[in-house]
Amino acid sequence: MNTDIAIASVNPAIERLLVVDRNRPGSVHRLARSETLAGGKGVNVARVLAILATEPPVTPVAHPTPHLFGFAGGPTGRLLRDLLDAEGLAADLVTTRDATRVCEVLVDLADPDGATVYNAKGADVDKTELDALDEAFDRAVRDARALVCTGSLPPGAPDDLYARWIEAAPDPVLTVLDAHGPALAAGVRARPDVVKVNAEELAAVSDVGGSTLDTARAWREWGVGCVIVTDGPRPTLALTPNGTYEVIAPDVPTRSAVGSGDAFCAGLVHSLTTAADRGWGRHLRVAAACGASNAASLTAGQSSDHPAGSLYEQVIVRRIDG
Repeated sequence: MNTDIAIASVNPAIERLLVVDRNRPGSVHRLARSETLAGGKGVNVARVLAILATEPPVTPVAHPTPHLFGFAGGPTGRLLRDLLDAEGLAADLVTTRDATRVCEVLVDLADPDGATVYNAKGADVDKTELDALDEAFDRAVRDARALVCTGSLPPGAPDDLYARWIEAAPDPVLTVLDAHGPALAAGVRARPDVVKVNAEELAAVSDVGGSTLDTARAWREWGVGCVIVTDGPRPTLALTPNGTYEVIAPDVPTRSAVGSGDAFCAGLVHSLTTAADRGWGRHLRVAAACGASNAASLTAGQSSDHPAGSLYEQVIVRRIDG
C-alpha cells in the first residue's frame, strides 16, 4: 500500500521567528527568543504529519510519511535543504536560479493572538524550472496515498498549477487543496476531494452571492468532495459528504496562531488516510486538535505541553444540517 503524502512546497521560505516581550514600534528590542526554520505552508503540514507519525498507531494502517516536492534556490535554498534534513523531512526540490525567500514572524508575548507575519513574494521561476517541477510531482505522486496542494505560488508559476496536479493525480489518491486567490479559484474547478480554506480567502474568490455557506454549498454542487472553512478562533464550518458540521476547537493558551491552519490540514489528512472509515466527526476532531496544539506552540508544529492527543476529547463537533 502506498504510504507517502505528497506535499507541494513550491514557494517555501526560510522563516525567521522573532519573539519580543512587548512590541513597541519605533523602538529597539532585545529578543526574548529567535529561531531560523524551514517554512512555508507545505513544510508546516509535513512537520505536523511527521510529529503525528511518532505517536503509537491507533489503526492497523501505517502512519503516512510526508514527502515534499518543490523549489529551492541560492544560499537560502541550500539552508532550506539543510534545515529540512535536520528535521528528517524528505524533500525533492528543484534548484532555481533565484534564491528562496526569507519571511519573518514577529510574536508579541503580550499579544500572542496578534502575531505579525512578513511574507516575501518568492523566487521567479521559468519554464525549464516548472517542467522539472512537474517531473518532481510525477515522482512524488507515484507512491502517494494523498496529494496536498498548499500555499502560495511563486512568480512565474501558472494559476492553474495546482488544478493540473489535482486532475493528474491517479485514483485513489486523496487530493487536498489549501490555497488562495487565483490558485484557489482554479483549483476548485479541478474538483479536489477536500478544499480547506479560511473565510477571508473564500470571500475573496466567491462569485456566488450570499453567505459563506452558500459559496461552500455551490462548490460542493460543482463536485468538490468536502469544503472546510476555518475562521480564526470562531467555529469551523465543514460541508462533508455525510452532512454539514460545526467544529469548535478547545481553548488553549495561545502562544502563536501562525501555522494553525496548516496543522489542521495535516491532522485532517492523517485521519483520512489512516482511519477513513471512522467518520467525519473523528476526522474533524483530529484536525481541530492539531490546529489548537499548534496555537499553543511558539513555532509552527505541535505543542509538547498541549499535544493533539490530549485535546481530542475537548473538540466539539456537531451536525448542523437537517
